[in-house]
Amino acid sequence: MRPGLARAFLAIALAQSAAGHAMQPDARVAPGSGSFIYPFFNAGTSRDIKVWYHRPAGAGSDAPVVFVIHGAGRTGENYRKYWIPFAEERHYLLLVPEFSRAQFSEYSLDHPVKPDGTRVPRGQLIYSSIEGIFDAVRGANALSLPTYDIYGHSGGGQFVHRLVLLLPEARYRVAVAANAGWYTMPDAGVTYPYGLAGADVPPAQLARALARNVVVILGDQDIDPKHPQLRNTPEAVAQGVHRYARGHAFFEQAARAAKQMNTPFAWRLQSAPGVAHSNARMAPHAAVFVGGP
Repeated sequence: MRPGLARAFLAIALAQSAAGHAMQPDARVAPGSGSFIYPFFNAGTSRDIKVWYHRPAGAGSDAPVVFVIHGAGRTGENYRKYWIPFAEERHYLLLVPEFSRAQFSEYSLDHPVKPDGTRVPRGQLIYSSIEGIFDAVRGANALSLPTYDIYGHSGGGQFVHRLVLLLPEARYRVAVAANAGWYTMPDAGVTYPYGLAGADVPPAQLARALARNVVVILGDQDIDPKHPQLRNTPEAVAQGVHRYARGHAFFEQAARAAKQMNTPFAWRLQSAPGVAHSNARMAPHAAVFVGGP
């Protein structure tokens, strides 16, 4: 074989080997705390997601899996710290993906339709990374449960509620969205990302989302209209003057949509008394919904 041709075949083999490695991350999770890298194909390129984990010593192959999605600070390790006590109490495997700014300029908002009108494959939406991480962890650790629980706070609450609306096939048992700053309203009359117009979400998909086990939990003191991280575009302000009001508006719009469509509505709205915009203080209120039967 000519040297040039040999080099070409070697380059192809190395590329295929690298691609295979990227699709099969080492997601083994030993008892205790640690992290692994999950490569995710998004927006035309492979991006690394660092997944912080904690596995209690008593969490066996039938242990539940709970995802916690961080806020705009993107402090995955810090979120894990606050959730470890609940993982230990309920013996579940805790996974906290960290979407770094270097890899993901925006992580809580992805667009399901390209500017030219073509749909982004669902598997490439950022929300689908949760499904891939779940599969990787289940396979590497021989876990038996077919579903996971997911909770997100602030920007993570945005991530979770959009996962609910845009990924009807997602395998969550319960999805908990807390203290989001603004919402994609379940309203086909409002343009995406503030509503579903132009997002290619047919009525059957919305009906499926409204019938799922979803909890919207809001700190009743998250009422600062001038919070530095609060989006104040006209469309966001139309949802309410602060996060608490916007969360209520989101839930109420979902209830109206279900009534108009004559479809089951299974969502729940909960308030966290005395809690402002704080994951640490919200966590105990949200923890009761995840990791259980």
